[in-house]
Amino acid sequence: MAYIPDILDYKPFYIQTDADANAINTTEWGMIAKGNPYPILPQPKEVYKNDWLDENGDDEYAQLYYQSFEFSVDFYVKTFADAERSAEAVLREQISSFFDKVKVGEFKVYDAYTSLGWQKVRYAGFEENSFKKGVKNGKEWARAIFSVAFKVNDPITRMALSNGQITSI
Repeated sequence: MAYIPDILDYKPFYIQTDADANAINTTEWGMIAKGNPYPILPQPKEVYKNDWLDENGDDEYAQLYYQSFEFSVDFYVKTFADAERSAEAVLREQISSFFDKVKVGEFKVYDAYTSLGWQKVRYAGFEENSFKKGVKNGKEWARAIFSVAFKVNDPITRMALSNGQITSI
């Protein structure tokens, strides 16, 4: 069983694949987003240019394109044992279920805290920051703090959450 703390004014992090009718709040997997640093503006790619030796400056082609970027979201998950499974088993099942959602390809994300979202996002990695387990008041619990890295391949299309779906602005 996931423990979702009652956090005043918590702003969720959402993921939506093409198979989803609506965006999924990561709390569905017991995952509370702790931090999510997005870049404010994308970095431009090097423009195509000619550097003619008999002319001043560069002959640049004005069309700009932008670099993809990666960002990481820190998550907190706490679980408790149930009748059939240890707290650690519950925690690993929840994280595995999240991974099953994001491992298959591109999806959209939206962060309610920053009011920013992106499309053409893919899973780019995982880093476990800490893991603890114990017993308190007779209840076995497990807790993990970890980072999930995402890669954004469309750095200019902004997304918003509207009527439960992540859509372009």
